[in-house]
Amino acid sequence: MKSRTFLLLFCLSFCNISLYAHQINDESSCYFNDSTSSIPPTERKIYITAQESFNREFSYMGIPFIVSGLIVKKQNSDFRTLRNRFKPEFHHKYDDYTQYVPLAATWGLKLAGVQSRSSWKELAVSNVFSAALMAGFVNTLKYTTKETRPDNTSNNSFPSGHTATAFMCATILHKEYGMKSPWYSIGGYTLAGLTGVTRQLNNRHWIGDVLVGAGIGMISTDLGYFLSDLIFKQKNIDTWSLNADYNRYDAPSFLSFNMGIASGPSTLRTAELYDSEGGSPLGMRLKVGTATVVSVEGAYFFNAFIGAGGRLKVATLPVIADIPAENMKNFDMDSDLQEGAPINMFLLDGLESDHLGMLDVDLGLYFSYPFSRHFQIGSKLLVGRRMNANFKLNSICRINPQIFDRGIVSEAAYNQFYKEDVEYYMQQEDISRDELLNSSFVDDDFLSIRKSSTYKIGTGISFTYRYKEDAAFRLYCDYDFASPRLTYDLKNSWVDGEGNRNVHSYTKRTPMHNFTFGASIAFVF
Repeated sequence: MKSRTFLLLFCLSFCNISLYAHQINDESSCYFNDSTSSIPPTERKIYITAQESFNREFSYMGIPFIVSGLIVKKQNSDFRTLRNRFKPEFHHKYDDYTQYVPLAATWGLKLAGVQSRSSWKELAVSNVFSAALMAGFVNTLKYTTKETRPDNTSNNSFPSGHTATAFMCATILHKEYGMKSPWYSIGGYTLAGLTGVTRQLNNRHWIGDVLVGAGIGMISTDLGYFLSDLIFKQKNIDTWSLNADYNRYDAPSFLSFNMGIASGPSTLRTAELYDSEGGSPLGMRLKVGTATVVSVEGAYFFNAFIGAGGRLKVATLPVIADIPAENMKNFDMDSDLQEGAPINMFLLDGLESDHLGMLDVDLGLYFSYPFSRHFQIGSKLLVGRRMNANFKLNSICRINPQIFDRGIVSEAAYNQFYKEDVEYYMQQEDISRDELLNSSFVDDDFLSIRKSSTYKIGTGISFTYRYKEDAAFRLYCDYDFASPRLTYDLKNSWVDGEGNRNVHSYTKRTPMHNFTFGASIAFVF
């Protein structure tokens, strides 16, 4: 709650600064020096005020990152589970260095004599302001929210300082050289995104930490440059950096960060499960809920209408086991009934819900039609691979109180089938019989689905509002189809003639028609 309050105040403060920027009046606002008329356009310089610089350069893209991070925080543990299943052994420290690479590139280019937005003095001052604001916002949140890291090493997880630093440095590179060549911006933000993903793979941050950190890094840089421009008053700008008048038919190449919700199949196709060969059926149906989807997408357009690109998408699909109550009552969990026991010792209460993780990698063609310089409609045709992570469902059981009812279970039957197990559990947990009856038992080896991969196809439609030359907001609806062969392993099953409990496996193909509805923010170049 504290973090949301702080971020709300943070966004309100930004809005006040934004309004203040629009109210600044400077009589020397944006004029061309007559003496520059004979100078080649690439060498001309003009003077703009801090207000005009703020209006032209502030992208507002940090705000959607923060909002997305707060929304997706509810699924933090689900996305962490995906990491543990796809890459549990991942541990690399290159994110300690990649966070600074865009800033090093900015200063390196400046030292090499490549023209940039700012003079040496202005660059130093704006960078100091940006770093101070970013550190202030990040550390205030870290030490007020005190959120535990995924690896449980400390209580300063939210937000990610590495990611905030990386996006601050990438935004500095974008401001200084992005208008000179879009590849500077693409390179910087790609490294920043890599840093954020690595923080999650290293199990150091939740996905919400990374998204909020990215937003703070971008907004801090925008505000840092605004404060620097206020100090230096009129700003001497090369005309090559003033390309705000983009054309309707400019190629709309982009790099976007997307978040949405996706529908999936209503159920997974599972075979019928039995407690013994020819015994009682479980009657289980694995129902699928609405998935949370996060993706990165980009395309290079050859002209205003067609381009090529790809998408990397991660989804966490909730799966709930639906089992008729009567079937749970009769399902023989430990083969007592096969051995001659009068009743089950363990009653099945259900299966723990879990999330099926999916990773999609797609490549293909992208299409766009510009209605105006601000509004575009787009579509795509993609092919790729879908990888499903390992998945498991744990059973939840309890002791059947009828084993203590001598009207149902005789003393001899109790001693033969139940006594040894009851005394074992009571000694292990140091609990009484009443406490034992109120306890639940989780078997983490009931049912699992093996990881797999399959080919897929995808398409979609999007509506884009390009509110600045290099920034756009997009609403989209994607459709993806895959038909993976899912292999199920039933580990809590009947015993064979020698008393061994074997794993029973079966494979089912499950067609998956996924519709994803979401929004994205895009860097346009």
